[in-house]
Amino acid sequence: MAMPCQYSEGVPALRNVAYLLVGVFLALAIMVASPRAFDTILQSRLLGEAALPRFTDGSEKENRTPEPQDLVKLFPDIVVRQWSPETPSVAITFDDGPDDTYTPKILDILAKHGVRATFFLIGQAAEKYPEVVARIVREGHAIGNHTYFHSNLSRMAPWQVLLDLRKAQDVFDRLAGQVPTAVRPPYGALDPPAVEAIGREGFKVVLWTIDSLDWWGLSKEQIVQNVVPALKSGVIILHHSSGGPQEDLTGTLEALPEIIQTLKDQGYRFLTIPEVLDDIGRQRDKASANGRDVGTPVAGRTAAPGVSP
Repeated sequence: MAMPCQYSEGVPALRNVAYLLVGVFLALAIMVASPRAFDTILQSRLLGEAALPRFTDGSEKENRTPEPQDLVKLFPDIVVRQWSPETPSVAITFDDGPDDTYTPKILDILAKHGVRATFFLIGQAAEKYPEVVARIVREGHAIGNHTYFHSNLSRMAPWQVLLDLRKAQDVFDRLAGQVPTAVRPPYGALDPPAVEAIGREGFKVVLWTIDSLDWWGLSKEQIVQNVVPALKSGVIILHHSSGGPQEDLTGTLEALPEIIQTLKDQGYRFLTIPEVLDDIGRQRDKASANGRDVGTPVAGRTAAPGVSP
């Protein structure tokens, strides 16, 4: 009786392992040589939500890039950078929270000065600090959607963008009872297909007029210089209420009281982003009723003048 050939039976198994190793090697080579090409592979619908964490790029300092296109001009009904209120008003916003280090201290400052702001929260962080989210809402502030994973939306397929934003919305609804309509893309990174998808979903993209550049770990004096000279009615001011492990926002904590007091002394109101969007909507309705074209929001500046980091 002939004995089975163990060698011949083992060859297909070894060949399959070899193919697998070659596939892994090629995937790694593509990832290193062309991250964009690898992202294209990860945009397959077959992967669903599994690939979303791949689009998190890390700190603002390492990944902020200039806006390649004027999205306000391209999508005036979806994208807002500033607005034209009838009475002197500004909106103070904070990105990347919540955490249990800086966000509570910022809330203390806002409470002391009787000012309401908008916190663009990361869904994953909100799940980690639900008590801070509850405090934000309890003290009258608004919440915006800063994605679930702090995702670079410009590298994602439109359906993935919506998947990430919906995942964050579910968190905010569960923890805060709010389903925000305002979206702020991490790093300010967004491309036209993503804007169109976001607009169809009923969201508004809210960027900023003045960037405090606090994500560079600037001092109080530098942050004040970046913000105060650029103040005018209708600006949206960007600060951060949390950061990466190496990011120091002490300058924000020290500068915020002076910035708020300066605004108060100049007679500004403090509006949340939902109030800003409502104000823009009322102005457009009024202009439409009067048979006028209200025009587009002013493009504004992506970063304030002042001390460079």
